[in-house]
Amino acid sequence: MMYLVRYFLAAVVCISVGAADAEPASWSGTARVIDGDTISVRQQRIRIAAIDACELNQTGLRDGEVWQCGLAGRAFLRRMIDGKHVRCRIIDRDRYRRLVGQCFYDETDIGLAMVGAGLAESMLRYLPSSHAINLVEYGEAENSARDRRLGIWSAEIESPHLYRRAKKSPGP
Repeated sequence: MMYLVRYFLAAVVCISVGAADAEPASWSGTARVIDGDTISVRQQRIRIAAIDACELNQTGLRDGEVWQCGLAGRAFLRRMIDGKHVRCRIIDRDRYRRLVGQCFYDETDIGLAMVGAGLAESMLRYLPSSHAINLVEYGEAENSARDRRLGIWSAEIESPHLYRRAKKSPGP
């Protein structure tokens, strides 16, 4: 009998530990915008899947003037979702341990809206193979924004991933 009790307790501990480490399949709550591709929901940072927006301090040239593309991306995202209830389907964790998810406000795909507004590039190469994001839709949204010269496509800016790489490299 004592053997069964120990076995049962060991099983409960294993299940509890495993459940604590498991990733949630979805995350929802009130959004707080961090930057153009990162939000916080219930104290958890979530990187919006499939997009790459300008860094907050990143600038470019538009019509001969300095344009704050990072601030523009964050401002657009704030107008769309800050303080509103969002839901995210978690698909991965990034190298900074943030959750990565396809996020929605009502029925609006937030990442797709950012790409369509020209305030983020589609970034599909890092998606896990199990994702359910419509790659064609993101590509079409980016092409449309580029053709209409919206947001980042109306300015001379460095691609966000290249900008980050250049900022990390040591100076001469």
